[in-house]
Amino acid sequence: MQRRLLFIPVSGGRGGGELQRSLILARTLRAQAGDAVDIRFVVHQQAPFPHEEFQATPLPGSPTRSEAEVAAAIAGFAPHLCLFDSSLRMTALHAARDAGSRTAYLSARPNSRWRGLDPRKRHLLDAHWLLAPDRLGAPPPWPERLGRLLLRDTRFRYFDAVFEPPDDAEAGRLLATHGLAADGYDLVCPGGPGYVVDGMAPMALMAAAGGARDLPVLAVDPGEHALPPGWTALPRMPNRVLMGLVRGARLNVINGGGLLVQALTLGAPCLAVPMQEEQAQRIAAFAARDAVLTCAAQRDAVAAAWQDASNDPGALDALRQRARALGLRNDLQAMIDELRALLDA
Repeated sequence: MQRRLLFIPVSGGRGGGELQRSLILARTLRAQAGDAVDIRFVVHQQAPFPHEEFQATPLPGSPTRSEAEVAAAIAGFAPHLCLFDSSLRMTALHAARDAGSRTAYLSARPNSRWRGLDPRKRHLLDAHWLLAPDRLGAPPPWPERLGRLLLRDTRFRYFDAVFEPPDDAEAGRLLATHGLAADGYDLVCPGGPGYVVDGMAPMALMAAAGGARDLPVLAVDPGEHALPPGWTALPRMPNRVLMGLVRGARLNVINGGGLLVQALTLGAPCLAVPMQEEQAQRIAAFAARDAVLTCAAQRDAVAAAWQDASNDPGALDALRQRARALGLRNDLQAMIDELRALLDA
């Protein structure tokens, strides 16, 4: 019997990390399960979404602001499992239960984690998966331990990173089209198009700070932002290809979101620039282990940190070693196994 899985990630008009994470899970599950699982999404109607791969119900806004539409999509599809990523409204949970669906919640940030610890959801949430790699083995804070005690019917599990294994061959072919090879470029992927830092969008800040470099710079999804000489714009790409580029870069200049954790899991050197307070906290945890370079989200600070890193190849090699020493895991297969267990329950 074919099982039905509905992904409900937070998504804005330009997508977001939650949507990308859900797509990574969906593609991996489809590759392993084939047609045994019918996979669908509910997403913001303007989000960049691969409609050629998966069916999706368009929403007028993010799922957190489209409660009626999300509930209707759940009722119409009657999934065996709803996977919520950073969006967890009571209306949607009740709709899932009314449809006979099991429910799982994935949280990656402290401000979204508490939604999955609300005692009102005790009998509505089957699983809560927490991405908490920056704890580096430290115990959960007491409010989280209390929430777990109150939600004793919910299965809690902790994960580090979720990403596709790097496709080094495809990344190498992409580099070759630009006359480049591993260790011969810096990669810029600051994400966060909705943020404004130092009076600029993240990519504009990086371009202003970076300028002309000693190596070519690859800028991922720069949008309409003008790039300095020596920079090459790259479109959005499959996660596996991006991971290959991240691993091959001399330095990755990124923000403090999910890509940072993915890069550190690969042992890739990073200059991480916080685009908001939650990212600053995550970066600080890794910086305390000297596993990542960081600076304030200001043009002059980024320029100075980037130049210092470029001038010291030995320090970048040491940075790679300390990133690997963190011992972070790619938990993609572990999460897929949890998904399949819930689907079959």
